[in-house]
Amino acid sequence: RPQCVGVKLYPGYNHQYISDPMYTPVYKLARTYHKPVAVHMGQTAGSTGKLKYSHPLTLDEVAADWPDVQFVMCHFGNPFLADAAAVLEKNPNVCADLSGLLDGPVALDAYFARQRAYVDQLRGWMEYVEDWSRFLFGTDFPGVDVANYVEFIRRLVPEEHHHAVFFDNANRVYQLGLKA
Repeated sequence: RPQCVGVKLYPGYNHQYISDPMYTPVYKLARTYHKPVAVHMGQTAGSTGKLKYSHPLTLDEVAADWPDVQFVMCHFGNPFLADAAAVLEKNPNVCADLSGLLDGPVALDAYFARQRAYVDQLRGWMEYVEDWSRFLFGTDFPGVDVANYVEFIRRLVPEEHHHAVFFDNANRVYQLGLKA
């Protein structure tokens, strides 16, 4: 259906590697209909998730085996940023959304001061990828205040790439057909 823009997998919560053969029909379906597969990568909410299944390096194997499927690494694999950046750089069929990097509304000036080392590392690995067409805005709504989160991403992404990150990239990847 045109209303379907893709499929999302939750390996850390399902305790199943995305390379498991049980996902083959999902990847075939995505390839047939040219729909992206978004994959929750990185930290899980709560202690019942298992990080070994949601580590970004697990996406490398699948992206290499399915080069004609577009994958979206949700949450930029946070906090495994170096590995996430390596997967993006290596695999042209992988992009990353920037959702879920904050929880709830945050006093951004205080956050950027308190978490300066993390923010610098996040920016650094985004810059390492050297391709802003590979990053998509996302929020993890309703877990965040959207206006607050927009401002957070604005501060992370260089201004000349705002339109791409906030609109163009998701419009292209999810084939939304929206006009700017």
